[in-house]
Amino acid sequence: MFDVTRVVHFDVAADASDRAGYIEDVRIAAKQCGAVRHLVAPTLPGVINGGDLLIHLQFDSELAASRPVSELDALLDGPITIRVDGVRYHADRAGIRPGGHSGSIYRALLMRVAPGTPAATVARFERDLLRMPEYIPSIVAWRLSRVERAEGPTGWTHVWEQEFTDHASLIGQYLDHPIHWGVVDRWFDPECTEIVIRDRVCHTFCTIDDAVLR
Repeated sequence: MFDVTRVVHFDVAADASDRAGYIEDVRIAAKQCGAVRHLVAPTLPGVINGGDLLIHLQFDSELAASRPVSELDALLDGPITIRVDGVRYHADRAGIRPGGHSGSIYRALLMRVAPGTPAATVARFERDLLRMPEYIPSIVAWRLSRVERAEGPTGWTHVWEQEFTDHASLIGQYLDHPIHWGVVDRWFDPECTEIVIRDRVCHTFCTIDDAVLR
């Protein structure tokens, strides 16, 4: 599968009717673009550099995505848009918690590993991220992928996606868990020698009615 994620940042001066019209146009385009799965939803309070609208599309192949995504990107570049962050990637290391639990929140973290980071260090960073679902039961599905093409001012290298049982678990159990601040945060903390993420991340999330990472 080939996935595309877009994070749209609106002009703060855009009024509610302009935002609603824009979102509806994007929803129609996403529904008609031939994607196997599509998600278009406003972001929720608590995002960090996470924009106002989150879009996620999954296609059978990179070829199938090429023209529809180009057309969608042209639509996203509207008068109320100040920036679009985005990534294209083949779905990589993933997991689903046994038991058939469904998530109500989709979260994506776009990150840029500093250039020149040794491959072995990158692999350890990735392993630490993938350990998190073992300790955080509110993560019901997850996926870590390397970005093949980034959009926007930051050259994103990784996208770390999860489905959470609920919003409270994302902003509480996940962010406050010892595996987060005791193991994973060292890769992001400028006071730690192991830091590999030096640019501001894009931490964004929205509600979902159906599975995204399946």
